[in-house]
Amino acid sequence: MALEQDSLAVRAGAEDIRSASEWLDRLCSERDVPAEQICRLDLCLNEALANIASYGGESALVAPVLLAVKVKAENDHAQATLTVSDSGKPFNPLAATARPQVHSLLEATPGGLGLTMISGYSDALDYDYLDERNHLKITVQWARSS
Repeated sequence: MALEQDSLAVRAGAEDIRSASEWLDRLCSERDVPAEQICRLDLCLNEALANIASYGGESALVAPVLLAVKVKAENDHAQATLTVSDSGKPFNPLAATARPQVHSLLEATPGGLGLTMISGYSDALDYDYLDERNHLKITVQWARSS
């Protein structure tokens, strides 16, 4: 079993989203994560950082957001897990109520689909609130070629 990890600290703001995406792409590429899986993780990362900046409160904007990636390969399967840790208001996205599906553009309102997107692009999500920080783990999986 191979296991590798790396981390980065960023601010919860638009200015650091690009550098976080570049870091994620470089790190995952170095660890042989397929491009499709990197794209999925990157979409989730961007949405998580945007949510932290928009809804995390003052404490989320002051303290850095910590990002960590673990890539694990066993036999014919592999996975990459991105952990996003922030000091914002406690918020468990796994316990959040899903937004009702709209049936027409007249019923639609902007926003509110970020958690649905994160859930849809990931294979597994995990959440903990420890040491006054939210810890969201976003995992993608793929089959390894022989």
